[in-house]
Amino acid sequence: MRTRCLRSPRGAPVALTRGELSLLAAFLSAPQRVLSRDELLDLSRVHDNEVFDRSLDVQILRLRRKIEVNPGEPELIKTERGVGYMFAAKVDVL
Repeated sequence: MRTRCLRSPRGAPVALTRGELSLLAAFLSAPQRVLSRDELLDLSRVHDNEVFDRSLDVQILRLRRKIEVNPGEPELIKTERGVGYMFAAKVDVL
């Protein structure tokens, strides 16, 4: 059984919605690689007829607010204009 626990640098638990967790998992499955919107929607299993293009931006904004030190200048989730998004940190699987 796998467990998931996201903690802040100070050790406090960070609550994520199901959508945020799915999006983070999508980023972690392809670290340091630019993913298009469609790839992110497919990998996060959020892709359905009700999802609008900008809803992905909102989810990314919310996730940045929870995991970035300075969401206004993100270091973990980078935007590649006109291409997509990238999780820029190195990921170690334990």
